[in-house]
Amino acid sequence: MSRKWLQNVADNLCQIFCGWRLIGSKPILVELGSGTIEINVLKSHAMFSGRPIRHLPIASELSRWLHKELLAQKILPTEILHATLRARLAFEKVSWNKKTQELFFANGKAVTTKRMHRCSFFCEGEVATAGKVYRSRLEEVQEWPVGWPRQGTSLSWTKFPK
Repeated sequence: MSRKWLQNVADNLCQIFCGWRLIGSKPILVELGSGTIEINVLKSHAMFSGRPIRHLPIASELSRWLHKELLAQKILPTEILHATLRARLAFEKVSWNKKTQELFFANGKAVTTKRMHRCSFFCEGEVATAGKVYRSRLEEVQEWPVGWPRQGTSLSWTKFPK
């Protein structure tokens, strides 16, 4: 296994967690609130502040991605001792006028609310083999309208340069 490839896996765990694939998990994260998510990416298991979470879509997304990458590289999952994503989440609500330059859509219509969720993510990805541990970190702040996304809606957003 190449060191460069395994470091890329650790980096991508953080980037995927903070990317578009997180949309389906945002309502669950809001409900959980501030705390720490830990995902066993090989098994798609998630915990929040030490307690198991029944279902977290981003855990399945990360697991599917990792297993697809392992297959493409012809690496058996048993060659990876562990692959984890830890994300410390810090939530607050802010006024709409303090938001970043993003537009949110549900079923093709722009979403506006008086308040927005702001979440600071402090992510750490880690992949371990018998010979080495690969680590990555990513810090990001995201904002989205209160009540978005809702179940059964077609979701999208557009981000404009600051």
